[in-house]
Amino acid sequence: MNKKSIQKLEALYKRIPEIECKGLCHQSCSIVPAEDLEIKRARKKISFNPFRVSNKDVEKTKAKGEIPSCGALKNKRCTIYSIRPAICRLYGVAEGLECPFGCKPKEKELSRQEAYALIRELRDI
Repeated sequence: MNKKSIQKLEALYKRIPEIECKGLCHQSCSIVPAEDLEIKRARKKISFNPFRVSNKDVEKTKAKGEIPSCGALKNKRCTIYSIRPAICRLYGVAEGLECPFGCKPKEKELSRQEAYALIRELRDI
């Protein structure tokens, strides 16, 4: 995890519109895809990979009819919010990832194509 990669990642994140979050979406925080650099940053902050769940935990939650939640979620809040992955940042601000609680981006919504382009760019960092 080098400084140049982190700077590129942060620059990419700045291109994602911010959202006026009401803090109601914790039930939507499930295991998400994240790039290696994002996982390393999360592990550095909370000392485990919050985007990975054991098969045992998956079976438990399936048996209850639930979806496994993100390991970074504690007391209905994200413990890595400032360094959350791109997919989490896109939630509510990209076409197809609208917030069911009515939270809207402070700026314009990203189109699907714009969101996909950001994800593709992320993979090259």
